[in-house]
Amino acid sequence: MYRIAVALAVVLAWGCESAPAPTREDPRGALARLGPCVDRGDAACLFGELDRDSRWSVETIHRALVEGRALVGRSYPEQSRPAALGAWNEAARAETPAGCFAALAAARGWPARVAAGLGAAVEVRETGPGAAEVTTTRGQRFPFAARDGEWGLSLWAAELGRDKLRVLDNLEQIRRNAREFDEQRAARGDEPRKEE
Repeated sequence: MYRIAVALAVVLAWGCESAPAPTREDPRGALARLGPCVDRGDAACLFGELDRDSRWSVETIHRALVEGRALVGRSYPEQSRPAALGAWNEAARAETPAGCFAALAAARGWPARVAAGLGAAVEVRETGPGAAEVTTTRGQRFPFAARDGEWGLSLWAAELGRDKLRVLDNLEQIRRNAREFDEQRAARGDEPRKEE
């Protein structure tokens, strides 16, 4: 009886070993990797599962917002600061690109959209070179893109690309304004301000 119990325990332990984590080598694996992020309600986790171009857009947005926030804090008069970054204020406070994405995603309801449609892949359809669409058991279609052999969610690639251009344009305006505020301060003989 003891031998049977030990053998059963070994079989159960072997059967309960966790499956290897899905990889980004194909769209199905990339879809499966979204599950833990959704389970935890972690938008920053979703950042790591985006396609390369989307991640690069977010990284550019984050760098531009960090620079813009620093210029606003250093050069803008206090009454002009709240409006300087406008809708980007929350994302500008993020310490990392993942945090920046999490702020954008939360404001736009992106995690809920993924959670509502996430399920097992029932169909993968190639939509172009390095592009595919995965349909889930819930009927949701998720676009994925591959770069350098890694697939990632490209659901917001176009929107993030537009955001990147808007933030970079806004940064140029912030730079111009900061120079003017600094020149006005120097003309008055005021001490240069430190970053706030």
